Amino acid sequence: MLRLLKIEWNKIYYYKTARIFTILYFLLLSIIGGSFFLIFKFILKDRLGFSIDISQTGFFDFPVIWQNMSYLLIFGKIFLAVIIITNITNEYSNKTIKQNLIDGLSKKEFLTSKLLSNFLLGLISTLFVFVICFILGNIYSKSESSFYHGLEYVGGYLLNISFFFVFCTFISILVRKSAFALLLIFIWWVFEWILIFTEVYLRGFTSSSQQLTEKPLLITEYLPLSSASSVLQFSDAKIQGFVMGGSIFSYTPLDWKFVVATLVYIIIFIFFSYKLLKKRDL
Repeated sequence: MLRLLKIEWNKIYYYKTARIFTILYFLLLSIIGGSFFLIFKFILKDRLGFSIDISQTGFFDFPVIWQNMSYLLIFGKIFLAVIIITNITNEYSNKTIKQNLIDGLSKKEFLTSKLLSNFLLGLISTLFVFVICFILGNIYSKSESSFYHGLEYVGGYLLNISFFFVFCTFISILVRKSAFALLLIFIWWVFEWILIFTEVYLRGFTSSSQQLTEKPLLITEYLPLSSASSVLQFSDAKIQGFVMGGSIFSYTPLDWKFVVATLVYIIIFIFFSYKLLKKRDL
């Protein structure tokens, strides 16, 4: 395992684009996490003419901070996805995958090395998010709730980012070109949203008025990207809580059915990634 990680580390470390995107990613997390309340205040003051101390809204209270910050920071994963896609597609364009196999690395070990390095990258990102939330929560939280309440959203963050990296790995092996891989991921995302809107639209004609007042169970919510996205949801916001001197945001527990669905998709995409590697000539 350490040998495989060392091989991947050398590939990523000595690739300039990977270093740049990694630095940009963690710099972005630091800026968003460390200056979020200041940025929010400046935007309100510039657009609406007044500012609000976001720490007074309950945004940084435990356990809400775990939920909200995990949801917001997960969007930065596209930076790391570019590294993963480029790293894998370069193996094909530079013929290094063929050379690795000649040198004795099996296809299974090749895929394992990619998955291990991707998971390690996701784990480092998760620890970074944990530190940001922990620091901000301890500084600004006015809740009496323990800091570990809601900590499962950090696990949800790791699950979400791990799925996305596995998905990117599968797409990269499938098309072998970085530009095509990014385009296919975008098309897949758009296609899922088209299916979701179509189902919601059709349900509007078949559901009664009473059913429409309740959140319907959508089959399309269990599509791969949709399931992973549903693991992390922004907390419910009600202005009444702020008016009454409390918090605007209310914590909502992790939806475990999407956790299970995402785990299943991780297994599926790993399986098909290996099948593609094993079947194709290099």
